[in-house]
Amino acid sequence: MTDPGLPTSEHLEHLDTDTIADLIENLLPAPEAHRAREHVKACPDCQQTYDALLQLTTDLAEEGRSDIPIPADVAEHLDAVIVSESVLRASTVGVHSLAQIREEPRRHLPKLLGAAAGVVLIAALGVGVVIATKDQANEGAAAADPNTPPADTVAVNTKDIGPSTKRWLDHTPNSILHGSTDEQSCARSFAAGRANSNVRLVQPAKIDGKRATIIGLQGAKPSEIQVFAVTGCSVPGGVPSSFFETTVTLRNR
Repeated sequence: MTDPGLPTSEHLEHLDTDTIADLIENLLPAPEAHRAREHVKACPDCQQTYDALLQLTTDLAEEGRSDIPIPADVAEHLDAVIVSESVLRASTVGVHSLAQIREEPRRHLPKLLGAAAGVVLIAALGVGVVIATKDQANEGAAAADPNTPPADTVAVNTKDIGPSTKRWLDHTPNSILHGSTDEQSCARSFAAGRANSNVRLVQPAKIDGKRATIIGLQGAKPSEIQVFAVTGCSVPGGVPSSFFETTVTLRNR
């Protein structure tokens, strides 16, 4: 039975998003909760908001996002967005950092849905996608742009060393020098004992699961690159030892 103190459906004043979120989380005093619940039953718009927030909190609980680490750069960006939104809407949002969302996602994210017009919420849910695929993204970083090696270690098989080096250098006129200062210094010391010591590539790698360094040296022709896979350069003061060698020819050189 509808509370006689509530207006009829055609004269309803909608509940704000905070009240609906508090109703879902059982945070309202009993009399206010009863009135709010009766209002939602009589108001299609508020019922729609209630259903959306209820589904959101259910989804977040099932995903368990609060237990999954968020990449630091994404977290910092979201903190900045949330701070900006909270300054504009401090009286209604009450959320000032991502930490609050992490600690009480079911409490704060529904408020952000209405108060920030979905901007912060969409960003936060987007982080869920990033988090869910973080490991896969790290493992397949090179696959995202196969023409550019990652700045950190790339995983390759021995048979792929030549083709990978060719692909990387085909797509840039510049040298590719990755790895620590020690690793690059080790690669230069290795190159110093060769006929052409011009280093075109230093790439940390795991080759068939073994930590190594791929070194590319300029060959006799502009289009030729001598490619070596060496161990020893991944540790400070290490001595390079080659276990693989090939030559690749770049196109348009």
